[in-house]
Amino acid sequence: MNKFELFTMIFYALDAHWNKNRRPDLGDFLSSMNPFWWGDIGSADPAIYADFCSVINEPVTRENSYDLAGRWIDSVGEAFVKDAFSRISRDVWNECLDEYLSAPHKGADA
Repeated sequence: MNKFELFTMIFYALDAHWNKNRRPDLGDFLSSMNPFWWGDIGSADPAIYADFCSVINEPVTRENSYDLAGRWIDSVGEAFVKDAFSRISRDVWNECLDEYLSAPHKGADA
């Protein structure tokens, strides 16, 4: 697993929560975070992915991905982002991660 896959997984997790509550502030954050906006590896607002990479500076594995995601979410410092991520259990994260990594996806070879 690589950093971009972790970043994308966080995006999917937050987006799933946004689909349930449609909070405008979370929607704005997700629009800036969107990893699919450009063809390269990054985010719609490049500063968000750069910040992510500065916080996540160790190898990413399936086993540590949830904790690393939480570390970055905490560093974002926005209560609405923390709240959205807190609603995703480690078990649900792992189930979704297995599904995501088993399918072809952008950044798989990054």
